Amino acid sequence: DCSVEAELGRLGGVEDDMSVDAESAFLTDPQEAKRFVELTGVDSLAVAIGTAHGLYSKTPKIDFQRLAEIREVVDVPLVLHGASDVPDEFVRRTIELGVTKVNVATELKIAFAGAVKAWFAENPQGNDPRYYMRVGMDAMKEVVRNKINVCGSANRISA
Repeated sequence: DCSVEAELGRLGGVEDDMSVDAESAFLTDPQEAKRFVELTGVDSLAVAIGTAHGLYSKTPKIDFQRLAEIREVVDVPLVLHGASDVPDEFVRRTIELGVTKVNVATELKIAFAGAVKAWFAENPQGNDPRYYMRVGMDAMKEVVRNKINVCGSANRISA
C-alpha cells in the first residue's frame, strides 16, 4: 500500500531544470479536479491556484476562490506546490481553505546552499562533509521550524 499524490493543472516556474513560462501554466478547474479524483482514486491532490515552482519576481496572485471551489467538490487532502516565497498570510489562508500539505523545496535548497557557501567562504581549505553538511542541515531546520509555525502545526502531535 502506498499513498499517491497527483498534481492537476500546471504550475509555472522552474523545477528540476524544467521551466514553464506563465503563458504555459494553467489553473486547476474545480469540476475537472472532482472528476480526476473520482476516476483515479488518488490520495491527495496538488492544485494549481496561482503558485509557481521556484521564487517569485513579484507577489503571486493566489486564486483563493478557486481553492474554495475545489475544496467543495473534492474529498481528498489538498496540497500546495510552489509555496516557497509565498507570503505567510497567503499560506495560512490556503490552509484555512483546506490545504493540508505545503511544499517549500526551493526555500530549503536556498537555505542549505547559502549556509554551505558561507561555511566554505570561512573555511576555504575545508573538505570534510561532516562539517559543511551540518551547517546546511541546520539552516534547513530553521526554515522547517518557521514553516511549522506558519502552518499552525507546532505542538499538534501528542506523544
